[in-house]
Amino acid sequence: MAYIGRQQSSGAFIKLDDISLQFDNSKATFDLKVGGESFFPGNPYTLLVSLGGVIQEAITSFTIFEDQITFASAPTSGANFFCVVLATTNVSPLTSLTIGRRTGSYLIDLHGRTMAVRDRSGTVHPISFNQA
Repeated sequence: MAYIGRQQSSGAFIKLDDISLQFDNSKATFDLKVGGESFFPGNPYTLLVSLGGVIQEAITSFTIFEDQITFASAPTSGANFFCVVLATTNVSPLTSLTIGRRTGSYLIDLHGRTMAVRDRSGTVHPISFNQA
């Protein structure tokens, strides 16, 4: 018998590492990792977060900054946790950038670096890389 209904989506879904062992009734900010490596989701609306069996609402119940999640209130000790990334474009941060020149190229280490770009109107825009 064929599947009835809308076809299931497939994509780059990722389950983040469990952080529930760090829950202590007072800490509210935790590092996000996948396989022990830092994960930078960029957008909290791409995360499906369950805390203590309750799905959490982005911005209201948790916020994201860089590779960290901060809950509105500290999770209780013993609460379970899971987080699934529903959409992503980047799993690991950019660590270097190679800029081509007329003769050779120049490699820039981006970790914790800031640079500026001037647009056509002359306005300077600072850009920060991997400040975490």
